[in-house]
Amino acid sequence: MRSSLEDTPDEIVRQILLYLPPEDTLESFQLLSRRYHHLANEALLWRWHCQTSFRWWNPEHKLQEKLEALASSVDWRGLWITRKRRNIKAARLLDGVIFSKVGQLKKLKGICELGYDVKDYLLEQCHVDESAEDVLARRYYANSALDSIHRGVAVELWSRYQGRALSSEGLDTALAAFDMFVLHDQEQDLDYVVRTLDALAERFRAEHPTFGDLSTRQKALSLVRWLRANHLTGMDHPEINYRNLRNCFIGHALSDESHPSLPIISSAIFTCIAERLGMTAFCLAFPSHVHAAVYAPPGEDLDGDETEEMNGDKKRMCLDPYGSDDEVTLSDLRSRLVEFGWTQGAEAFLTPSPVPIIVQRTAQNIRATYDTVRNLTDNDVLGAEMRRLRSGHPGMNMDAALYASMWAELLMKQTSSFHWDSNLSALLQKFALSWSEDVWLVRKYLVPLYDSFIASRPNHHLRNPWQNVHEILGMLEDSIDNRVPEVNRRYTQDIAARVHYKIGQVFRHRRYGYIGVINGWAAMGSSSLPMPHYLDAAEAEEEGDVFDPTESVRASTMGPQRTYYTCLSSRKSTIDRLRVAQENVVIVTDPSLIPEDLFYVAGKFFKRFDAETCTFVSNIREYYPDD
Repeated sequence: MRSSLEDTPDEIVRQILLYLPPEDTLESFQLLSRRYHHLANEALLWRWHCQTSFRWWNPEHKLQEKLEALASSVDWRGLWITRKRRNIKAARLLDGVIFSKVGQLKKLKGICELGYDVKDYLLEQCHVDESAEDVLARRYYANSALDSIHRGVAVELWSRYQGRALSSEGLDTALAAFDMFVLHDQEQDLDYVVRTLDALAERFRAEHPTFGDLSTRQKALSLVRWLRANHLTGMDHPEINYRNLRNCFIGHALSDESHPSLPIISSAIFTCIAERLGMTAFCLAFPSHVHAAVYAPPGEDLDGDETEEMNGDKKRMCLDPYGSDDEVTLSDLRSRLVEFGWTQGAEAFLTPSPVPIIVQRTAQNIRATYDTVRNLTDNDVLGAEMRRLRSGHPGMNMDAALYASMWAELLMKQTSSFHWDSNLSALLQKFALSWSEDVWLVRKYLVPLYDSFIASRPNHHLRNPWQNVHEILGMLEDSIDNRVPEVNRRYTQDIAARVHYKIGQVFRHRRYGYIGVINGWAAMGSSSLPMPHYLDAAEAEEEGDVFDPTESVRASTMGPQRTYYTCLSSRKSTIDRLRVAQENVVIVTDPSLIPEDLFYVAGKFFKRFDAETCTFVSNIREYYPDD
């Protein structure tokens, strides 16, 4: 007897639809009949597709609330379509970013403004297969957009503290925001930190069933000893590991197998878990070494005895989760303050520190680490270990961490502060030269703060360009992003004869020995050619090859003309943009000599690497069509 799908029970059809691609359900299956249309549009089916098709969601969707509600009360089909359309938009914009440098920032801004809704798509592009025709470019710009979205989450969170009274709420996420600047394709975001701290608190409670019966002092000592016994605070061999970059990040401390952290992060871990266990705990911004403080509940002292005293030493205790299992007495801390020379206002260091102070203190630690590491050489094994994070290029991570510290200072310091703009110029330079994809962030979060600061200080309106947010944005969005490409052609025999090498060729510097990739050239002389705008003087440094802007004038009447190249090179674990004289270029033909670091950023200018010819395939032909 013949059977057909029409004879199949609804339950079986529903099961089949779970495995049918949702696109096919929308485009064909639901059109077969009224019955199939009904089955293909059931809320439970589309809730399943939303959960299985997309892992990351913008907070605006309030996904958890929707999952807890009746399926029929939520337009799950419409929600899936919305998410799909955003992925399609992101794909179109990313293709445009890769295709042309013109309007690139505007397209990246469009991707970033879609937020976490396109994180699934961007992660796929970050790991696109090596066989892709534009693998390097696709990975580079997908990573750039994703990193900017992550930074947006951090900046948005820090911005909530502006214009508010100093608060001790949200310490866990405020510190985890630093991790977002170096997260890349990893899991340890804000939610990870919150979930991990929740899980640790539950684990501690399960291992201490009589915890609720203990006094405040006993509870605090039990927790600090448990944390230290499980190596969740402190670090091994601080004499050599103290300034490791990863010690500044709470997400790294919680996820690393050995959980190394600075005193400020160790104290924050203790404080956050103590709060989850019902204790009143704070960080203390003690000079040179942050401690934690625990307060007894109202009507009791630390040992559980009744007291009418509202404050005082019997109501609070101090601990050093980083370095000690025992209580640190207040008298000892006061003695240390005297040794430091703090005879006036010393008690301020023994009172709870609000979140903005702890965040700014963490930013200072990051800068101290940066200053320590930047002077170390490539061959310094200790330096390489100090820069190591779980993913990403070490040198770029160092710069990203410094960039995070600059953002934190501006957002955690109130604009009413006279020196609010003390590091504004440094941040704007970092932003313009290294993270221009953050134009959407600067416009959304920094411009209002800058305008508020300037409005309250009329004498500050005359500022140099690197101190003016509007001028920097105008330069990037209008002058640079929309500039018509300046085409550099080998249109004369003279230029063809003098410019020996092409875009994408790999070379070794004759004098300094580093490996680089050519991504621009200019033949100096009567027919001199300008560097393309994306390799202007602000970006390109000299490395021993002195670049003289008057040489084109002298060359026509005095002696030989010179040819210069710009390049990407990996030095001191950072990616530099350099000018190199032609006589110092020695072409490399062995792919094994190319440092892996170069492949992190090659996608900014190149589509892919051709191992057979040992060259990078140009993605800047609109500037160098003959190469």
